[in-house]
Amino acid sequence: MRTKSIRLTLIGCCILFSQSAVALVININSPVGFDPNALLAFERAATQWETRIFDPITITINTNFVNLGDPDVIGNASSVQLTYTGGDSYTAIRDLMVADAANETDDAIVAYLPTSGELQVVAPVGFNVDGMAASKANLKALGVADLDAIFGAGDGEINFNTEFSFDFDNSDGVGADMIDFETVAAHEIGHVLGFTSVVDLIASTTGGDVLMRPLDLFRFQDGTDPSTETEFTHATRSLVPGGDPIFDDIANEILMSDGLSQQASHWKDHLGIGIMDPTLEFGELPLLSELDLRALDLIGYEITAIPLPAAFWLFGSGIIGLGYLSRSRMGV
Repeated sequence: MRTKSIRLTLIGCCILFSQSAVALVININSPVGFDPNALLAFERAATQWETRIFDPITITINTNFVNLGDPDVIGNASSVQLTYTGGDSYTAIRDLMVADAANETDDAIVAYLPTSGELQVVAPVGFNVDGMAASKANLKALGVADLDAIFGAGDGEINFNTEFSFDFDNSDGVGADMIDFETVAAHEIGHVLGFTSVVDLIASTTGGDVLMRPLDLFRFQDGTDPSTETEFTHATRSLVPGGDPIFDDIANEILMSDGLSQQASHWKDHLGIGIMDPTLEFGELPLLSELDLRALDLIGYEITAIPLPAAFWLFGSGIIGLGYLSRSRMGV
């Protein structure tokens, strides 16, 4: 996982929401000469998230077209990752999540997140889970103030592979031999916001101290995932690549990528679960789903209940699963 780790001191930080803003704002910084049609498509991708997230925060993303060095990777994202020093980083972020969800009845399960003394985590031999980190954007949503002043305005970077032909306007469909740019941009924005797992780091290294991510608190192996609030507190979170990982909040059980066949910071491939699918077909047009939003809801974002047009939620075999060999990866 291409992220930056920056340590943030808990002492002196407070929880503060700006009263002047009413919803998420995503600022896009692109270089001189960036394709204007690509920028318009990126802005439409940002709007997909902005219209459903009403945390009064501003997220800034830098973007460019580059040769990513892998003909199968359409785009990738890196996010600023922060943790707390001077104390228990797991408890600090876990408590922010609990406080954020306290006034939302649909997020009652968050109150049952394990304390540091209750937390059970399994990781491969050689790895030590030494707390938790979260994306800077996620911490903004959780109410941590002044992060831009301390660390700069940037929250992440998204790059698009110059080796692909992109369709910058999907209003009339997507060309059969092209990749929908708006979909890729919306997917990578999801990673910047916090749809990430430390399992990707574990899968690419040989050992050492690691920091789990908020989404990992809902990651279990299928068959050992919880079915009650008490089990949710005490069940073992799985940070082991492979197996059959599942996102579980008691109300939903959603298969996730295993970190081996595809990067772990995604839903399981080929199932049409949402825009955080790890791969994309030429000509394919998946869209943001309620399950994508549910994942962000549980890690600290406020999701609007305003429904989108019914056609927005159409998924199925007609859209997804056109064959592995024609699929290309979207990375983190």
